[in-house]
Amino acid sequence: MKFNPKVIFFDWDHTLWDHDRNAREVLLDLVDEFKLTSNLETDQNNIWNSFNVLNNQLWDDYQSKKISQLELRETRFKLFFSQLGYEGDPQEFSKEFLYRTPRKKHLIVGAFEIIEELAQKYPLFILTNGFDDIQFVKVEACGLKHCFQEIITSQQVGTQKPDIKFFEYALKRADCLAHEAVMVGDHPIADIQGAENAGIRSIHLNLNRLDSTAQIQIKHLTELRSHLA
Repeated sequence: MKFNPKVIFFDWDHTLWDHDRNAREVLLDLVDEFKLTSNLETDQNNIWNSFNVLNNQLWDDYQSKKISQLELRETRFKLFFSQLGYEGDPQEFSKEFLYRTPRKKHLIVGAFEIIEELAQKYPLFILTNGFDDIQFVKVEACGLKHCFQEIITSQQVGTQKPDIKFFEYALKRADCLAHEAVMVGDHPIADIQGAENAGIRSIHLNLNRLDSTAQIQIKHLTELRSHLA
């Protein structure tokens, strides 16, 4: 199956930007620099896994509107320190984490090449639930800002994917109809189901073999070449 869209929407984290690799590097560097120690048996994998599970849960709570952005940021490392028995200043740790992580440049394999290639043919937009002060830095640091017409964030829209209003806003900004757009993302609900509910066709970068309603599922970003006319 091939699409011939007028516009392509991309999710950012986990779709183009390698969130886990970037965040893991920063987290482990900071644990070392802050000289955090614990009586628990913790190796680097346990430290990262503990944070990742906690962070994902808080993000789920944020996206379901159970907590605010401020609550996410203020509680994340307090809970992380408590969970691993660390003593120190979680707020200073958080400040450094928020500064360093978006400046990391690791992308999902194939992202840089395919985005530069597609930008020659299609208007590209980023649709993200991430925060303004973080996402713009990430895109700039990776050297891909020039490839995108606009970075559309949940803060800008006033709601988050998968809310249909988010996608309707993006369609207006892109000056196109739903059937003229394609959404590429990794999240089966926020990106794929959300886009489809708005009448937008979707391509699921399904690296983890999740249940998906997407007509097209890919394992590598370069597979986009086979599905775009």
